[in-house]
Amino acid sequence: MTAIPGRRRTPLRPTCAQPHACSIDVRLAVLHRTPFFADLDADGIAEVDRRAVSLSWGSGDAVYTEGERSGYLYVIAHGRAKAYRNSEDGRTVVVDLLAPGDFAGGVDSLGTPRYGETVEAIDTLCALRISAEDFRDLLTRFPQVALRVVDHLTGLLEDARTTVTHHATRTVSQRVAGTLLRVADKFGEARSGFGDGRAAGTLLELPLTRSDLAGMTGSTPESVSRVMSRLRREGIIDSGRRWTAVLDRERLAEIAKPR
Repeated sequence: MTAIPGRRRTPLRPTCAQPHACSIDVRLAVLHRTPFFADLDADGIAEVDRRAVSLSWGSGDAVYTEGERSGYLYVIAHGRAKAYRNSEDGRTVVVDLLAPGDFAGGVDSLGTPRYGETVEAIDTLCALRISAEDFRDLLTRFPQVALRVVDHLTGLLEDARTTVTHHATRTVSQRVAGTLLRVADKFGEARSGFGDGRAAGTLLELPLTRSDLAGMTGSTPESVSRVMSRLRREGIIDSGRRWTAVLDRERLAEIAKPR
């Protein structure tokens, strides 16, 4: 969904979150993969699960919106979502893509009294929601979770500094190539049949627009479009309306390298 140039995006329609019955096996497996809870034993994970409410959203629905008062931590259990912000000039800037095991949202314990972005379901989404009160209690009961939170906040600061450095020192081609590699590692699936029908590659079944890539790389849709067109001409990637394929990872990685 692309914002109209020069026009600030209005809030999405109200979320249609519904109770959702994820199986206990899925819930426990997802919580084990979530960084905050990765150090917990089976009993600890079960305690977290008891405090989590399973909800679902349809494609295009907002889990929460930018500026809304925070109060919940969400752990993605099934499906995919994108996190974005609205810039002052009305552009929609994608800041992250979320997959099962990722978390979103925020509570005062994480220093986020209000949500800093909108999270929107890309396809049917299921997430485990933990309230601020329950999360604070988990921090008290499980020191290893509190330590993981400290590591997370430190990582966010380092990521922010790295992003600023990359945007200042790397070309648009380098940034686009690096972003495609990261997204391919996270969402990609090995497939064949591209190009002449014999080529193999990593398929990203995501509606990844030029505007999305521009937001993720700190560039403009026009600059990203030029880079993507060149990568297609050179046989490094292929793409369609709702998919992108990395055909030559080595060459893409070479482009992404800092000079």
